Amino acid sequence: MMGRRLHAVAAAIAADCSGASAVILAISLSAVIGLAGLGAEASGWWVTKRNMQGAADAAAYSAAIAKASGATPTSYTNAARSIAGTFNFNNGTGGVSVAVNSPPTSGSHTTTSDAVEVVISQPQTALVSALFLDTGPTIATRSVALASVSGSGCVLALDRGSVTDVTESGNTTLNLNNCSLYINSPNAAALSMSGGATTNASAAYISGSYSTSGGAHLNTTNGINTGVNPINDPYANVPMPSYSGYDQTNYSPSGGSQTLNATGTTPYVFRNGLSLTGSASLTLGPGIYIVEGGVFTMSGSTMLNGTGVTIVLTSSATMSINGGATVNLVAPTSGPTAGIAIYQDRNAPTSGTDSITGGASQNITGAIYFPSQAVNYSGGGSVGGASCTQIVAYKITFTGNSNFNSNCNGVGVATIGTSSGQLVE
Repeated sequence: MMGRRLHAVAAAIAADCSGASAVILAISLSAVIGLAGLGAEASGWWVTKRNMQGAADAAAYSAAIAKASGATPTSYTNAARSIAGTFNFNNGTGGVSVAVNSPPTSGSHTTTSDAVEVVISQPQTALVSALFLDTGPTIATRSVALASVSGSGCVLALDRGSVTDVTESGNTTLNLNNCSLYINSPNAAALSMSGGATTNASAAYISGSYSTSGGAHLNTTNGINTGVNPINDPYANVPMPSYSGYDQTNYSPSGGSQTLNATGTTPYVFRNGLSLTGSASLTLGPGIYIVEGGVFTMSGSTMLNGTGVTIVLTSSATMSINGGATVNLVAPTSGPTAGIAIYQDRNAPTSGTDSITGGASQNITGAIYFPSQAVNYSGGGSVGGASCTQIVAYKITFTGNSNFNSNCNGVGVATIGTSSGQLVE
């Protein structure tokens, strides 16, 4: 009898499912909560990727604009990483990597030198997903931007201090034929014109403003723009050519015709200046010619000829070309100093002054580049002059008449103007 009762109790317990339902419900709820946590974790990764893509786009765009404006690789890389940092993606922190490549290492712009690629990546910490994954995923985004410089500037004064950057006085006439004037100073008289001076230009872009007196006129066909942002040095990324030893010391012919040739890519070096006097005529073969120290001077009826030539002034060397001298100089169209006819070392003291006042017999095709010093300038014939001339200098004073032409296709010069960009990948 007792055995039958125990069996009945055991059967009743076995037939009761209420306890099992509770266990099954507990297991099911754990799975639901786990899936919800995994979904929230995946959503967080998606948000991170979206923010990272925005950071890559902004960083690539900024780097491309900086590069187009003449920034060095180090500078535009730092600019890109700084922008990425504002999105909380700091290179080298928390596993974040911000790589900047120009040209890009993948995609359809690997041969486009003006394109900049930014790749941002960061490994994620696995939380709920650690139940299924050994490690969290690495999220990576990529963006490519392409920038260009629009403008047709042929005269640029670089000094951004509150000073007069460009001065014209007397019966000076400055003709910028189909090209524009750019002045970086924020001063109210960044351009000062007096005494009947006249400037004729396509347009003028002045960070500050300008002053005229004594009948001076600033004439443009496309407007005078004041209060604009300064523009960057278009040749800032051109390095100072390296050299060793000397080929000439105190070189100073006073007559006759001389021909000198640089050897391949090795610069020809003049120590302690170069002076042409009397009726001396000097022809330079293609290449780079370094003037280390002293003064490059031309006076009287001297003549200088050179095609594919860049003259470089370093170790505080300055230039003095006076009226009566004839200059026929054409910059190289390729190579490390492409488009630059005269290049002064950026380390030159700002206290120095250079004079290039050969007048109508001065025909320089390419850029005249004095980033650290003031230049007195007068040159270029109104008819038959150089097809493309730029002057980029710290400050500029125009004396006499000057003519600039802007037929620069194939010359190799950089574009002087404002940068714009677009995301292309």
